[in-house]
Amino acid sequence: MLDKVPPIIDGDRAIECSGQDKLGFRDLAVQVANAVVARSTSEGLVVSIEGEWGSGKSSLLNLISSELERLPEENKPTTINFQPWLIGNRDALIAKLFDEVFKGLQLVASRRGDHKSANTEKAKKAIKALEKFVGVLSSTGSLFEVAGDASAIAPIKWFGKMLKALGKWVGRSKTEPKLSDLKSKLDKALRELDHRFVIIIDDLDRLEPREATEVLRLVRSVIDLPNIIYLLSYDGKILSHNIQQASGVEDGQAYLEKIVQLTIPVPQPEAFALRQWFADELQPFAPMTYEDGRDRLKEVIDREGMKQLRTPRAVVRCLDAIRFVWPALEVHRLDISDIVWLQMVKVGNLSMYRWIEEYCLSAVGLNIGTARISRTSTQEQLTRLLEVGGSSCFSDFTYRLFFADQLPGIEAEYADDGDEFRLFEHDSDETRDANIRERRLASPDHSRLYFSLNTPSHVLDGEDYRSFWEVTSEGPIEAGKAFRVFNATSALGSLSQADILLERLIGETRGPLDSQQSSNFLLALSNVLDDAIKQDQYGRFGLITIFDRATRLVPILLKALDEKLRSKTINTMFSKGTSISWLTHLFRKETFAHGRYGDRVSHSSEWLFTDDELNIIGEVMLERYRNLSKAEYLQAKEPANLLFAWQQGGDDKGPSDFVKKCIATDEGLIEILESFTSTVSSSSSGVYLVLRRDNLSSFLNFDEAQARLVNLMNHPSLGGRVKAIKEHIEAATNW
Repeated sequence: MLDKVPPIIDGDRAIECSGQDKLGFRDLAVQVANAVVARSTSEGLVVSIEGEWGSGKSSLLNLISSELERLPEENKPTTINFQPWLIGNRDALIAKLFDEVFKGLQLVASRRGDHKSANTEKAKKAIKALEKFVGVLSSTGSLFEVAGDASAIAPIKWFGKMLKALGKWVGRSKTEPKLSDLKSKLDKALRELDHRFVIIIDDLDRLEPREATEVLRLVRSVIDLPNIIYLLSYDGKILSHNIQQASGVEDGQAYLEKIVQLTIPVPQPEAFALRQWFADELQPFAPMTYEDGRDRLKEVIDREGMKQLRTPRAVVRCLDAIRFVWPALEVHRLDISDIVWLQMVKVGNLSMYRWIEEYCLSAVGLNIGTARISRTSTQEQLTRLLEVGGSSCFSDFTYRLFFADQLPGIEAEYADDGDEFRLFEHDSDETRDANIRERRLASPDHSRLYFSLNTPSHVLDGEDYRSFWEVTSEGPIEAGKAFRVFNATSALGSLSQADILLERLIGETRGPLDSQQSSNFLLALSNVLDDAIKQDQYGRFGLITIFDRATRLVPILLKALDEKLRSKTINTMFSKGTSISWLTHLFRKETFAHGRYGDRVSHSSEWLFTDDELNIIGEVMLERYRNLSKAEYLQAKEPANLLFAWQQGGDDKGPSDFVKKCIATDEGLIEILESFTSTVSSSSSGVYLVLRRDNLSSFLNFDEAQARLVNLMNHPSLGGRVKAIKEHIEAATNW
């Protein structure tokens, strides 16, 4: 067992420290924290952190607060986390905020040390000035004046023990001083203290409209004091609308702009970074028991994740949804790809999820003969599907194919001038049996289980980006060296800058590379990717790897080549490229896609290479496999893939002869068996290595190999490895 990770539900909690930062907010938090304590002005300041719900505003605020605490003592401000939604009325709101400022001043006054003595006296002076100001304010219950202008706050009636105490502190005099004079003295005392107070108010947009407006008026009028900085967090559109509702102003945004001096938008995360975060979090408990299932899971994360994982909150909610249902569904060994897809849809589009649930139940009834679906009902179902999906959901034919693959009896229409799908079509017996065997969502025996649970800064510097393309003009060797540097530079989470580079290329409709640059980059990839994958923290067991990103980029780069250069580039890649594991990955993918092996034939529009090109690639790769040494084989990423590709490429005898030669020695036998290990994972039991009979049987006599293992159990140097292999074989019988 490699690891055990229980599916802990996060509950959409904001991150608390930079160590939890998945989306590169820390650098911005550092900049904001430093700006807050800058001594360029002593005036008060109102700063807003703006972003849509779920964009990470609270997390960014927490990181800013954390960075403020990390500042040197001489620059560290007093931070006040004010929570207005816990306070019942306006008067208590004002009283509570003043109380928090009092506590902050008292904290400054209580600091000891000779170097703090002057500040201690200034803090006490500021406390006294604030006491007098609040005491008179509470006794008058009137509008207070600032430089002759009436504030926007309605008459204040003070309640509570705190204000009664303030009244006693200040006392009464026959001629009470003017509030404006006391305000001026308080201003002066806070300026002389020269200490920053940062008042953080999160989720201002979640207050009732009247309450949110009162808080803003309070910030603008009553506590608009020197060296007091507000950090307000909200969704600007929602708060503007609330202001218009509560105050009757025509333009809520203009109202906000009079109060807020500086707006900081929450950085919008890259879509692929959200998907990578999702994949990394899913990795520990997602069982990857066979290659086809792993490929489908990658496709689900890529295609559906693009639509549904648009904010950090969406990622967390989807992961929590999967963690919640997985213990119940794991018992039934349901398909993890379908679970992930369904929970993504549920989080992103609940109406679509309900449509899928209803459709699956109807399809099951139709399949087992307990229901009939009329043509009218079918058309109504299709109309509802298109409505809940939205106008652009199914505009892409590739996505239509992907969507149809998840559900029983759906066929995607190629033409865009008619219905996008045909519903309730008859699946072949082979398809139905495969769905049942694999416990898919499309299985009539397992579909209901999926719903009832019984019987889910990392942007490259522009100059670096441009420099890389200049290097690709120099040749494949130089391009490879530059790519290695990118791959060695961590970007975010498990991503390197090389991952970012590839994703950026994939996402561009027009690539920045000309024909020769594209050729050089392809040749570079064919020489560096095997080394690059070794730096991946998940190594050979990664769910989304740099192999996958590079593969998605291949057709884009090939498209930039003219016919002659394309032929030369492909030949050089496969005949001389040192990254034989990645080249094998491409070869196997195309062998299946072209229908030369297996039943996963793809439409020709999805092929990387033409039939003629694949013929040449096959000849080259088979020759390379025949010349493999055992050491070269064992150094490959997932070495067994080389043998599978060799066999699936048309040579049945060559791989067996190679294995027979390798296992002539006892150590060679152990090495070959170890090379065939794969992983499965369980939320309750962790991640396991397994060794499957069906994977090995094509290349050696499994029973004879096991008999040899028995004789090696007590071998002085190999015994430990033999024991581990036998455990892997035993583990495979449970899956």
